[in-house]
Amino acid sequence: MLPRHADQFRFRVTRGPERFRVTGSAGRIEVSGTDAGVLLTGVHWYLKYACGAHISWSGGRLDLPATLPAPRRPLERSATVRHRFAFNDTHDGYTAPYADWPRWERMLDVLALHGCNEVLVTTGQEAVYHRLLTGFGYSDTEARTWLPAPSHQPWWLLQNMSEYGGPLSPELIAARAVLGRRITDRMHELGMSPVLPGYFGTVPDGFAARNPGARTVPQGSWNGLPRPDWLDPRTPVFAEVAAAFYRHQADLFGEVNHFKMDLLHEGGSAGDVPVPDAARAVETSLRTARPGATWVILGWQTNPVPALLDAIDTDRVLIVDGLSDLDSVTDRERDWGGAPYAFGTIPNFGGRTTLGANSDRWTERFTVWRDKPGSALVGTAYMPEAAERDPAAFELFSELAWRRDAVDRESWFRSYADLRYGGEDPAARDAFGVLAATAYRLTTADGRPVDSLFSRRPSLTSSVTTAFDTGEFDKAFGSLLDVAAGLRGSDAYRYDVTELARQALANRSRLLLPQLRGAFQGGDAATFRALAALWLRLMRLSDTMAGCHRSFLLGPWLEDAKRLATSPAEATTLEWTARTLITTWAGRSAAGHLSNYANRDWQGLLADVHLPQWQAYLDELTDALSAGREPKTFDWYVDEEAWTRGRGGYPVRATGDAYRTALRVRDTLAAAPYQGTVTVTADPLAFTPGSEGTVRADFRYLNGLRGTGPVDFALTGVDARPDGPTTLPAVAPAGSGSVSWSVTAPGEPLTVPLRALPYSLELEYGPRGGERVKTVQRGAVYVAGPLDGGWRTYSNNGAVFGQLGDRFAVNGGGQDLWRATTQFGTAFREGAFRDGVGVTVRVDAQENTGAWARAGIIVRDRLATAGSPGIVNLAVTPSNGVVLSYDTTGDGTLDTYQRVTGVTAPVLLRLSRAGGRFTGSCSTDDGATWRTVTTVPVPGAGDTQDVGLFMSATNGSSGLRGLVEFSGWAVTG
Repeated sequence: MLPRHADQFRFRVTRGPERFRVTGSAGRIEVSGTDAGVLLTGVHWYLKYACGAHISWSGGRLDLPATLPAPRRPLERSATVRHRFAFNDTHDGYTAPYADWPRWERMLDVLALHGCNEVLVTTGQEAVYHRLLTGFGYSDTEARTWLPAPSHQPWWLLQNMSEYGGPLSPELIAARAVLGRRITDRMHELGMSPVLPGYFGTVPDGFAARNPGARTVPQGSWNGLPRPDWLDPRTPVFAEVAAAFYRHQADLFGEVNHFKMDLLHEGGSAGDVPVPDAARAVETSLRTARPGATWVILGWQTNPVPALLDAIDTDRVLIVDGLSDLDSVTDRERDWGGAPYAFGTIPNFGGRTTLGANSDRWTERFTVWRDKPGSALVGTAYMPEAAERDPAAFELFSELAWRRDAVDRESWFRSYADLRYGGEDPAARDAFGVLAATAYRLTTADGRPVDSLFSRRPSLTSSVTTAFDTGEFDKAFGSLLDVAAGLRGSDAYRYDVTELARQALANRSRLLLPQLRGAFQGGDAATFRALAALWLRLMRLSDTMAGCHRSFLLGPWLEDAKRLATSPAEATTLEWTARTLITTWAGRSAAGHLSNYANRDWQGLLADVHLPQWQAYLDELTDALSAGREPKTFDWYVDEEAWTRGRGGYPVRATGDAYRTALRVRDTLAAAPYQGTVTVTADPLAFTPGSEGTVRADFRYLNGLRGTGPVDFALTGVDARPDGPTTLPAVAPAGSGSVSWSVTAPGEPLTVPLRALPYSLELEYGPRGGERVKTVQRGAVYVAGPLDGGWRTYSNNGAVFGQLGDRFAVNGGGQDLWRATTQFGTAFREGAFRDGVGVTVRVDAQENTGAWARAGIIVRDRLATAGSPGIVNLAVTPSNGVVLSYDTTGDGTLDTYQRVTGVTAPVLLRLSRAGGRFTGSCSTDDGATWRTVTTVPVPGAGDTQDVGLFMSATNGSSGLRGLVEFSGWAVTG
């Protein structure tokens, strides 16, 4: 990396706790440290904070003087935690499954420079299994056929799938094993510890029949793909297989002492095997083969379960937590009984081209959790599903372990701008200041950045959740373009300006989609046509912009696959597997959740896969609107699968000038129409017959590059009188404004609990000096019958409640009611639920706002307190039957469900509690017969709880609201 300057460094190895010290004079830089990796961490600290240079896995800047400058003062840092883990189980699939040694060498050097000392390596593990299987009754061909292609091997090692892309050639297996050994040897040279997959029981079908005494547990399927069997760890055969596995692994990759294993990953079945017994047997095999080994376990969802941790020696375990930066995670010592863990994050999923991370949670939590009494935090874990993305996030996270005090984020991002581009530039500092407040302070409930809808399969109902203020984000993009010309020549700047321009375009997909949906649902063909044309224009521009840096090109991904092949036929197969991973993923059987899971805003992929899909989809919807008919449906898999079989070439070098193309993006977005949103609210939320209130329209302009001209509002459909001007003279970039009306509800008595008063809000606006457009937003305000005394309400989904006699109605939205996203509206009775009590309600009607829309009975200790424990709900859904969902961990979120399928509203629901266990039942014949859904314990539930009727649209962020009607509420016992 520094061939012209390497001889100016002098290294000295010291003893004691991990630390480095950098001193010296010009041209003679003295670096002392406790091992090679720590020395290199000191080198990078010197480059950053003495030379204003930067090495990253996504663009860098090494414009160094011929003679390196002396540090102004000694640079000294000590590691505050001993484990600094890197990479996700999926890394080798989503990042670079066909990477060669030069790419791996650079990746390892980058990790060492960033202080990482434990790295998960899966490359070449197929050779271990090939040797293993041929020693336990399988032929060479059978073993090679069971092994999947490198692109899909991470999920085989997780026991999710096998075979896809096989059979592997003997030459490829050998070459990958050589590469894997070179990787582990290099890590040892750098003072780093390889973390290899351990053995926990994955075997092919038919293993027990070939090996007397073996016993296997079928694992069913994973996302439509058949899972390999699980070898019962309690059997002597398991011990034999595990011993052989570790023996072959050591022969191929050398002696290592860290092994990554997760039993029963993502839905795996233990069958009749007790988890504690299995865990002890897996541990025994590991300790027998490697007495001093560390068992590395992923902290993810409910993994690892307490039963596993209680059964093993947790002093020799390291849990690499993927969820340390989620709001729902608060106490890992409690969750894992004091087992050692690494504070970790998964900032990227599937290698999607997303930008952003929870850096505010990192800097707020890490030092506090590390330093609290009784802390079990012993490391850090940076685990993107695909690496070589988002260099600022990686830089900040990697420094946590080397700072005693909490990081001042504002100061850190300012200094990062300086070192990233090699000088103090006000525009660069402004850009990263805005990024710190937007992309690096995510607002999504699940803590994830969001991907571009341009690279999703076309749909008008996709989630339009945003992860940060996209209007403000534009200002970072604009400031980056104002960086001084002398600082724009580095690869780091070219990468960043390509990334921010691409992200600014991608943000428009989530702004435009709800407008496309509204125009289509409202039958406004002209507006739909104009929005569709803008959508496609921005997609084409995004493809062009992506072509301006190699990191966003499709070509290298495919060429790597072909280059690794050992024959022309194998090159064809490997290219096919590389294409499938970023589109269909693994064929039609995985078409539900996994298709386009690894979508990317890459040049070539956008133009040849996603753009034709969106063009066909929008053209069909336009034609259907014009003809007044329903649009036809599409089978996207057909064309995607055809593309995976293609062999067309794609560029492997940048095809455009990043700065000039980004200027074009800025000018296009600054002048584009349809960049406003309106939120309409009523005060009160629901009117009574004849009452008056206020309706307010809040306008937000999400174009942060140019303000608006006049913005005109017109409200029709309700009895409304303006409270003042209905024109905003102008709105600033990323600015806002509001107008309001006094509204009088009709005076006639209600015949239903809740009556909608539909309105239309017409908006006319445009960018300053640009095209003005008209949009119409349709919605409703409500007239409701008041709830009887004793009822309380809680809502975080905008719910409106009404009652008329024994009939109730609730109208509301809500993205989801699962895990960290708990959005619902409830009318409830405080403290009315306890042992011996049963609650019954009839769901008379439920609008279909999503397959998992829920309506029924909800319980938690305090329904009006977010995150309160003891949450349970019994609900009917449009497509998934009657479902009882509950919390098994006591953290106040729903994580498990049982259901009865084939039932929709109307249905009678009953939830009862006895002995601390909750029973859900349903009746489709008005109570003549009942069907039990399930009976479950709910850890953490209080003796007395609130109970109510509830609904959640579970609309996946589509914005849809739904109406649910109830009757027959009764509490017994």
